[in-house]
Amino acid sequence: MAKDFIIERLKKEFEGKASFSREALFAFYQQFEPDLNDSTFRWRLSQLKEKKIITSISRSLYTLDYKPVFKPEIGDIEKKIFHKIEKQFPDLKYCIWSTKVVSEFMLHIPGKYIIILQVERDASEPVFEFLKVQNFGRVYIQPEEKEIDRYIFETEQSIVLQSLVSRAPTQRVGGAFTITIEKLIVDLFSDKNLFLAFQGSELVHIVNNAFQRYSINFTKLIHYAGRRRRGKDIKQLLLEKTDIPKVILND
Repeated sequence: MAKDFIIERLKKEFEGKASFSREALFAFYQQFEPDLNDSTFRWRLSQLKEKKIITSISRSLYTLDYKPVFKPEIGDIEKKIFHKIEKQFPDLKYCIWSTKVVSEFMLHIPGKYIIILQVERDASEPVFEFLKVQNFGRVYIQPEEKEIDRYIFETEQSIVLQSLVSRAPTQRVGGAFTITIEKLIVDLFSDKNLFLAFQGSELVHIVNNAFQRYSINFTKLIHYAGRRRRGKDIKQLLLEKTDIPKVILND
């Protein structure tokens, strides 16, 4: 009963706020537990997240506005690819997704899609040679701008093989390792030539819609962008062009 009372008080305390800090939450709990230590508080936070009462949006900011985790659909072709890849290269780290999953966020939906398969750098060539004999259609490895313009954009559906950035944020969906919403936004922003249809005002539209619909951890997003050497650039875009509250991005 006491726990339920505190949770109801917590909801009223932070109701209507776009975000609130870890410090504010700690101070709230101290009203009921004056001797609260950091270890116990971390457990309290974990319980609140597990019960979907609060959601992390950056390193030390939370919100009561619960949003689901983005779970991209894994298409039939992607399923066939990852099953063959996992069988042939059982210990390989990879990430597979289709640009079709971006459609739900877009204003102008493209008619053609690209399947992206990212693997550990040292495995790129063996995986490429393996895919070429599996009858999956056109497969391109680290395509240059001319190749993208001349072939990939003119093909109904292409498979593009890229190197997977170490510690990239991925998740398991339908058995496959695929993108998170943080990785999706950063990759679209970083690979401008390959993702030409998702740039400019369309990218801003994508980010705003993603923020409205799904939980986004901006600390994770900026960290991954930093590993791609685009941290400052994407933060500038988010601050200047999108509807993301600045307090979140400056945390």
